[in-house]
Amino acid sequence: MSNLAQLLQEDIHNKNIMEHIMNELVNKEYSIANDIKVSYSLINTAQKTLSDLDKSIDELSLLVENLRNNAYKLSGEHK
Repeated sequence: MSNLAQLLQEDIHNKNIMEHIMNELVNKEYSIANDIKVSYSLINTAQKTLSDLDKSIDELSLLVENLRNNAYKLSGEHK
């Protein structure tokens, strides 16, 4: 094989390697971007869940307070 043919073959091989590396980088960037999107989605879901839980706790506190008041009123009526 002539030197020129060998150099061309090596150049093609190097280009294939670089193309493969670039494809891997793009795939990894895409994967990282997807991971970030999923993470944000999970964080938003967790924040909404905590907000809903906070509202439920407030409503439960009101119900307990009303039950206490009603129990106090009932105990006063029976005496």
